[in-house]
Amino acid sequence: MSHEKYNLALRELKNDEAVKRMQEFKQHGSSNTYLHSVHVAETAKKLADRFHVDVHERDLARGAMLHDFFLYNFHEQHEATGLKAWHHLHNHPSISLVNADRLFHLTEIEKDIIHSHMWPLNIRRVPKYKESVLVNLADKYCSFMEFVQHYTNLPIYETK
Repeated sequence: MSHEKYNLALRELKNDEAVKRMQEFKQHGSSNTYLHSVHVAETAKKLADRFHVDVHERDLARGAMLHDFFLYNFHEQHEATGLKAWHHLHNHPSISLVNADRLFHLTEIEKDIIHSHMWPLNIRRVPKYKESVLVNLADKYCSFMEFVQHYTNLPIYETK
């Protein structure tokens, strides 16, 4: 992968004011949704490179960066509404998809990346594209590592 389209897409989103708002929302104990999404995007790219998967670079970067574009503090919402964690786990992909598509006019691959990233927890939202599978795997790995960092204080990822 040349990474030119990937790098440009990622840089554009990282500099977008709406995307920067993701820094306000805590994620997996030790991170925020912005840094988590950056980690997912970087990990998905590394997986594609490592396994020689020919991907749509722009779609991979944008889908990964916007997969958790739900723009609310789950912890505050949880306390205020009494909603259970499973409600957020199940519904945040749909909320992220609506938010992202409204602002960024997504491709079908990007939509699938966002909508299916919680598979297999959302059993009916099976990834349709290789980019979706890569982001799904990267998301699981990064989430796990962020939880490990939170509970062990090991410096795995940048957290600020």
